[in-house]
Amino acid sequence: MASSVSTLCSMNDFTSKASIDAILAEINADNSSILSALMKELSKEVVVVEEASASELMLKEVRSDDEAYEMYNDYAFRKGFSIRKGLIRTSRKTGLWIMRRFICSNSGFKDVKRETLRKYERSELRTGCTAFIQFSITNDGVWTVVRHNMTHNHHMIPADKRYLLRSQRDITGEQLKYLSIMKASGCRVYDLLRAMRKEVGGSPNLGFITADAYNALAAEKAMKLDGKDCNQLIRYFAQRQSSESYFYYDFELDEHGHLISFFWRVGRMKRDYEYFGDLLVFDTTCRTNRYDMICAPFVGMNHHCNNVVFGLGFLVNERIPSFIWLFESFLRSMGGGIPQTIMTD
Repeated sequence: MASSVSTLCSMNDFTSKASIDAILAEINADNSSILSALMKELSKEVVVVEEASASELMLKEVRSDDEAYEMYNDYAFRKGFSIRKGLIRTSRKTGLWIMRRFICSNSGFKDVKRETLRKYERSELRTGCTAFIQFSITNDGVWTVVRHNMTHNHHMIPADKRYLLRSQRDITGEQLKYLSIMKASGCRVYDLLRAMRKEVGGSPNLGFITADAYNALAAEKAMKLDGKDCNQLIRYFAQRQSSESYFYYDFELDEHGHLISFFWRVGRMKRDYEYFGDLLVFDTTCRTNRYDMICAPFVGMNHHCNNVVFGLGFLVNERIPSFIWLFESFLRSMGGGIPQTIMTD
């Protein structure tokens, strides 16, 4: 390559020998950087973990999908990985299941195209793991293990951390009922969870984590929301907005399309905020309504030292993203102006 460059330069006489040496040095530097990057990629750790030398589940039989899941989930707990439900194959003639597969939770990769925009990023745990177990299902309803791939491309979870695995966490009906009743009596969920951990001897014996409890309570609330009432509410807001130019409303849905938060304000509330918006009190202590939702009014004080309402919202749960959404909705309704003093309860 150096002789070609030298010949080209001598034929056209467009550069000196020093320039040729500089060009060759740059080419060598580029090749060196490419080689360095390639070696770095090749030197990355390749993890290959085998569950065992031979499968202890092959040819075992169960009678239902739940039994199959529990059997593989118990096995996964002993080995140190989490599982999820995978492929189902049905018979073309009868429509009945003939094959069922359960896979490692690290199987596959995240679908970036279908991912929704979030204010925070979830940890990506999928590594394309190929471990799975496959059941063959007969017409008599007998589930038999016929394939078991035990090779993982990630490390196993230590024994003292396995209770945090997603497939190992489950809040029972009795636990959820206890939390719901005590919460309705005025007890804080955090204090209830602390008492439950102490009663069973620590977090590993509880069976779920704090986030699972809040999610289960929020889901129970969402089930109480009648779809007809929600649709009627949004329709009422839309009608008022069409007839009142200064009326504003906003609402939030979860990933299943359930209404979990909404906010509204009328024109007078905005005018009051423009005059008396230097002080804002955000209170979420009121929860006395049919659906057990959190009432969150935005309140201020006028020149007569009387309370004035700037806006009103309702929330299904007490999670920080819900409060952030409500406060952002309030600021959007007021044109983005931030008060000088904010008080919360």
